[in-house]
Amino acid sequence: MKHFIMPAFAAAGLLTFAYANTEQPNYSHSQAESSLKAFNPAVSVIIDTFYYTEDSEEGMSHIKEEMSGFGHAHHDDHGHSHGYENGFNLRHLELQFSAEVDNYFKASAIAAISENSAEMETAEIETTCLPWGFQAKAGKFFSDFGYINARHSHEWDFTDQPLIYELTLGSHGLNEKGAQVSWLAPTPFYLLAGAEALQGENEKMFSDVGSEELPSHNGPRLGVGWLKIAPNLPGNHACQFGLFGAAGNQQEAHDGNDDGTLDHWLDGDSMFWGGDVVYKYNSARSYGQGDLTLQAEYFARKQDLTVEQHDLNPALVGNSKINEQDGFYAQAVYGFLPRWRGGLRFDRVGLTNSEKTPPGGDFDYGDSYRTSAMIDFSPSEFSRIRFQVSNGDYETAAGTENVWEGFVQLVVSLGAHGAHKF
Repeated sequence: MKHFIMPAFAAAGLLTFAYANTEQPNYSHSQAESSLKAFNPAVSVIIDTFYYTEDSEEGMSHIKEEMSGFGHAHHDDHGHSHGYENGFNLRHLELQFSAEVDNYFKASAIAAISENSAEMETAEIETTCLPWGFQAKAGKFFSDFGYINARHSHEWDFTDQPLIYELTLGSHGLNEKGAQVSWLAPTPFYLLAGAEALQGENEKMFSDVGSEELPSHNGPRLGVGWLKIAPNLPGNHACQFGLFGAAGNQQEAHDGNDDGTLDHWLDGDSMFWGGDVVYKYNSARSYGQGDLTLQAEYFARKQDLTVEQHDLNPALVGNSKINEQDGFYAQAVYGFLPRWRGGLRFDRVGLTNSEKTPPGGDFDYGDSYRTSAMIDFSPSEFSRIRFQVSNGDYETAAGTENVWEGFVQLVVSLGAHGAHKF
């Protein structure tokens, strides 16, 4: 995967060119002091909390882990989704710092703080001076493929993720260390292309177990490419189309007899591809009344793995395991009153849902679907209250399970917070 390093070298070359051709300022003491004040970081805090209830017997997290074709994609038990608790939940407290660093860079960092832990959700540095429509980014960030992946949970129009994203990429989506280069084409309409070289540490699709039973793959182990096009529409209409694809290394380690000891290991390749479309109508009425957003994404994946070692059945070594799944979601959100919105979302996964396992096992599973409805109220631009109900039929080894879910969510923002993307 050495070719994924090329975008980083291209960005470095462009940055060097831009720096060499930029007149360097000669700051006085007062100018420097003024500049320091201008570059003080903006600080914001997002609190995302909700009440949750559902009526399954063993819990939704267990059902999602057992869904035919999608379940048991974890390695060394790190892929388990613990899901939501019945009752009160605090998704996390999001602490963000952002600033213009100087004439060449801007940066932001977001720490996600939960009740018992804290993690660096993003820490990214972006260029601001590259010529010819180029921009580079490095650090840890959400991949910009598709539409919803790069959006933080408080930006979602529904409390939870679309099913296809949660089942294939996990609760955090594709959020990795790496580098990105994007190019805004000089066209009369919006055309943005991007390439990313990422470390390859996703909990579901791209991972390096780091076990002596498996070959070692140096990073970056994942490459992502995407294209976004927005035609010029008249009036208050706007629309964007996207295409994307990714390929990388995947390793898994499993406990085949559930005795608490890993006993077989797989190594191979994983890839995904798909498209997205978003339409927005801005009514220009007060507080979002009359605004309409239509949004849909299709996502397909394929995993082609080889058994590298199997302590329970050594004869399986060298055999292939191939998984192919896909899914989509479609949603509509409408501002029916000032500050009030209503939304509907339909998820379906497993239109293609096949698994080939050694020796010669060939399985075709059924599909699962979910319908969600929400109403939310925003007293101001800094707070939102949401009510959501979902009902789904989920295909598992035990048969189809029907589950109702309910959410009451409260999200508040303290301090300066940048504008959201289109």
